[in-house]
Amino acid sequence: MSIPSPSRRSVLRATAGLALTGSALTVAAACGNGDEGPDELEAPLAAARADAALATVAGQVFPDLAARVSPVAQTRRAHADALAAEVRRARPDRTDAVDARVADPPPPASSAAAAAALRSSLGAARDAGSELAVRTARYRSGLVASVAASCGGLAEVLT
Repeated sequence: MSIPSPSRRSVLRATAGLALTGSALTVAAACGNGDEGPDELEAPLAAARADAALATVAGQVFPDLAARVSPVAQTRRAHADALAAEVRRARPDRTDAVDARVADPPPPASSAAAAAALRSSLGAARDAGSELAVRTARYRSGLVASVAASCGGLAEVLT
């Protein structure tokens, strides 16, 4: 007894069905993992808010530093706003975490200490952002990379 070979049409249907099933499983897996735990942009968001707060306090306490740290505070606030907007868009379940208020940091001991702390924090934000930009979703990588590049520039301004 011979086994009939499948028709070309049945092979194409089976192949299309497998492709659709594989795509559906991939999408389901990607969607399922994204809603657990914090969003990956929450860490850079917290860093941006902390930098803005530190720069604001440093500018108030040390008037000689105000001209250099005021742009840092403004830029890092803009970074925080952009990152928060993306988290709210992608993860509405994380709105409470994104909208949490950041406490004002204690004033630095000196203007040199404030500048050094900001340079260090901005360098860390640049490095973390550069790494995140490579591994995050494509549609987010532009935002993350531009924040990282901006942090690098701001760190240079404070030298």
